[in-house]
Amino acid sequence: MKTVLLTGHFLSGAAEGAQLVLVGIFLLGLAAEAYVDLRHMIILDEILLALIPAGLLYAGMGAIHWQDSLAGALTGSSALGVIWFLSRGGLGLGDVKFIGVLGLWLGVSGVVTGLAMAFVTGGIAASVLCLSGNASLQSKVPFGPFLSLGAVISFFYSSRILSWYWSLFI
Repeated sequence: MKTVLLTGHFLSGAAEGAQLVLVGIFLLGLAAEAYVDLRHMIILDEILLALIPAGLLYAGMGAIHWQDSLAGALTGSSALGVIWFLSRGGLGLGDVKFIGVLGLWLGVSGVVTGLAMAFVTGGIAASVLCLSGNASLQSKVPFGPFLSLGAVISFFYSSRILSWYWSLFI
């Protein structure tokens, strides 16, 4: 019996179970990075190093084409790498590494969608903090939780979000 799992690919029993385990690792890694960054303003390389082989295995199972996976890593890390360079410390290098790892899991369109969602949700949160008086324009706000949230949104809804977005122009 074949079933459709998350990505729309048909998988059989063992492959389906393995893919679910990998997705669980991905979601736990995102939650852990969000928590640690929120508490300590740091992205842990140890978690990223666990997510890299899991993401490559996930891509290897046909959930995402390996070329799209590698291009997603390059796209995400290049985009935030430019921001890191231009901001001179306004964005951490851990965030650049984090988005690169997310690109392995999400591919190009997914990492772009996830990054957009991270900027939107992070901007809303920063605005609320400033308007409530709990932060100022000089306050540092960790970006990792918003990268994690954007990745989750993108992982499950990227195709729907992109369809809606492009429908605005066509």
